[in-house]
Amino acid sequence: MIIVHETVLQSYLVDTSTFILFLALIGIGVYLDSTAMQWIGAFVGFFTIAGRANRKRRMSIDEAHKRLDELEASL
Repeated sequence: MIIVHETVLQSYLVDTSTFILFLALIGIGVYLDSTAMQWIGAFVGFFTIAGRANRKRRMSIDEAHKRLDELEASL
């Protein structure tokens, strides 16, 4: 994914959805009184956060054009 511009609102929405996912995954374990499910929810949440952090690479417009040219050349 190439992000050239992201508004503050878009950033907040992504962060909020990540937090809600994390809370829901652990919350199911709390609701069911399952320590194992709480830990699994925490692991899944951490992996989700790590995946989203690695996926976002902000570039300048020139860098994005260069990357897109490289992708087109590889096809």
